[in-house]
Amino acid sequence: MSTTGMLDLSRGTVGLCVLIVLAVSTLSRFFLASCRPRNFPPGPRTVPFLGNITQVPKSKGFLKFHDLGATFGSIIGLKLGSQNFVILNNYKHVRELFDKRGSIYSSRPRTYVANTLVCPGDIHLLLLPYGPAWRVQRRVVQSLLAVNRVDAVLPVQDAEATQTLSDLLRDPAGYYDHVRRYTTAVVLAAVYGVRGARFDSPNVRALYAAQDEFTAVLEQGATPPVDAFPFLKMVPAALAGWKRRAARVRREQMELYLSLVAGTRERIREGRSPDCFLGEMLRDQEKTGLDDEHLAYLAGNLMEAGSDTTASTLLSFLLAMIKYPKEFRKAQEEVDRVCDPLRSPTSEDIGRLPFIEACMNETLRWRPVAAGGVPHMLTQDDTYQGYHLPKGTVLVANTWAIHYDEDEYENPAEFAPDRFVREKYGTRDPVDESADDHRRVLYGFGAGRRVCPGQRLARNSLVSGTKP
Repeated sequence: MSTTGMLDLSRGTVGLCVLIVLAVSTLSRFFLASCRPRNFPPGPRTVPFLGNITQVPKSKGFLKFHDLGATFGSIIGLKLGSQNFVILNNYKHVRELFDKRGSIYSSRPRTYVANTLVCPGDIHLLLLPYGPAWRVQRRVVQSLLAVNRVDAVLPVQDAEATQTLSDLLRDPAGYYDHVRRYTTAVVLAAVYGVRGARFDSPNVRALYAAQDEFTAVLEQGATPPVDAFPFLKMVPAALAGWKRRAARVRREQMELYLSLVAGTRERIREGRSPDCFLGEMLRDQEKTGLDDEHLAYLAGNLMEAGSDTTASTLLSFLLAMIKYPKEFRKAQEEVDRVCDPLRSPTSEDIGRLPFIEACMNETLRWRPVAAGGVPHMLTQDDTYQGYHLPKGTVLVANTWAIHYDEDEYENPAEFAPDRFVREKYGTRDPVDESADDHRRVLYGFGAGRRVCPGQRLARNSLVSGTKP
């Protein structure tokens, strides 16, 4: 064999060896990344390279995690590819980590679809990492949702609830759309200063369509597990329908939210200054330093948080009233006693309807909207109950498991509002607040520094919405 041939063979052999070494190194890295860290919370056995990803259902994972608690306890460790996940099935873990250690447990995991394709540039408050940008937007929202400002919306809630009653009497079969119109109309008036008199009105339809698409594209299973297997990011959009769908959602959502900002600004310019949250944000724009895109999304976030979730709770309440006629009769008797049979309750009656309020609390417990919780991310290594939680671990408070804990609630699967009449927290035993600090009545609104700031607005809408 010639010297040239031997050199070519040698180069080919070296190149092949390099490729083999790189392949082995890459596979080893992926294999090790899918293994459970030392002293990590217990969980089901992992599969090489995949972790526990094949054991997590595409929908209603909160039920699976609740069941896993019987085997592994109330704190469960999972591996989704290379990502560390911890499921918290008991309120005590949520209290100790999210509430008491909020400085390191308040960030959000960055996901490729949500943070890069749909909402790039840290523009969506729910998805923002914990830091200066989040604090600026959170302060704006908290000022808008102060008690006096929220209670100023009560007359709107009363009026929209009255229309909903009329709609239900006229068209009982359309109850689903009537309830959704009610909750959307309340938030439309509060945020943008405009009415949504019909479910098929352009604003209501457009907002629900945008919200449904946004939720659908971020649902578990709607896209490949790109965060667990980052190489999937390299698939071109021409071959990835999920990428094209995410881009369309981004475009349509931005166009809608910016058009609502433009409409509000135009009304202010014409002297029809709406007394609404977005109007206030526009007047304070120079002070907050937020550009139109950020204001558009901040207003849109308020819409997202205050419409569909409240509608879902009211629909669950209607379901409970049908399924549990005894509780319905008790609620009706209280309303008749407080308001007399010829008058519907208004916002002024809220404090005098303890059983109605208990029904709302029980609905939020019995059918929590965010049953699986919203993920938090740990920003530095931590130790909890002897377990090592590495930086970057994603933690989820499993609201369903917390609300269905048989040690805390008697017959948790039953709709029983009286539990909240007897005890503020609805628990089997009275809660000693001095010894059980930071405990929350319910966990559907989140916990820690990321707790929903719009709870009062939502609760007012729920109680007003019982008028029908």
